[in-house]
Amino acid sequence: MSPLWIVLICLAALAVLIFVLSHIAMRLVCCGRGRFFSLVERRMHDATYGDLKPWIAEAQVWIREHGAQEVTTTSFDGLSLVGELIPRENARGTLLLFHGWHGSPCSDFGCSLPFYYAQGFRILLVHQRAQGKSGGTYMTFGIRERRDVHTWVDWHNARFGAHEPVVLGGLSMGATTVLMASGTPFPENVRGIVADCGFTSPKAIIRAVLRERHLPAWPLLPLIGLQTSLFAGFGLREYSTQEAMKTNRLPLFLAHGEADTFVPCIMSRQTFDACTSENKVLLTVPGAVHGRSYLVDREGYETALQSFLEKILA
Repeated sequence: MSPLWIVLICLAALAVLIFVLSHIAMRLVCCGRGRFFSLVERRMHDATYGDLKPWIAEAQVWIREHGAQEVTTTSFDGLSLVGELIPRENARGTLLLFHGWHGSPCSDFGCSLPFYYAQGFRILLVHQRAQGKSGGTYMTFGIRERRDVHTWVDWHNARFGAHEPVVLGGLSMGATTVLMASGTPFPENVRGIVADCGFTSPKAIIRAVLRERHLPAWPLLPLIGLQTSLFAGFGLREYSTQEAMKTNRLPLFLAHGEADTFVPCIMSRQTFDACTSENKVLLTVPGAVHGRSYLVDREGYETALQSFLEKILA
């Protein structure tokens, strides 16, 4: 065999190896199906979430005691989407909550559910696509999930009527989901958005995580982008919260921990600056890491959020 053929074979083998490794990386990032219950239990014993263990356990009990009902709808691309509806007599409206990447309603909202319920909301805890009980193979970092938000609003209006006020809320990837969704107009009964520690785009968050872990953005980012386009059906540059904010007219409440190294606080600032809505609030919490703003400054968070909710529901 000639030296040229040996070189070509080695290059082809290297290309195949790189393709396989980038595919594995993409699946680690985007696959989440079937992890809901094990994830909840794992987070209760994980050092990162150890301090949340009592809240997660209490949230599971609280949800059961408040008569949560499992509800379903179908996504635009035929997936079964599942949610847990917590009813409330004489509700002033409905709060739709979207959890984050590899998250769950208990771990992401367990601390704040009693507060929201006390504000008079019935609550719909959505299991995002490819996570929890919902169908799908790949999470898409808000790209397809944003259309699921509209699906859930349509489901809500069919059940409770288009006169019933709706507020959208999300944490981390759930925040990005509802922010991106606002780029497409909602029915008039959707009154506002509460988004905690959301990132701006798939490309931005993957780049940030690679940097945090001291991994090179190039060539990893283009390779992961190729894999998501080929197999998961979305591009890393396909959409962003900043793009959505150009057409969003809904009131916006953004919160972010200033010590967040997973999703840098600057991403919420960029979303805030891009928002053209006349009613927008940005709450940053010193010392709060990812998803912990509510716990670090509960009084300040609740005061600011209650003021925002009263204003948009008036």
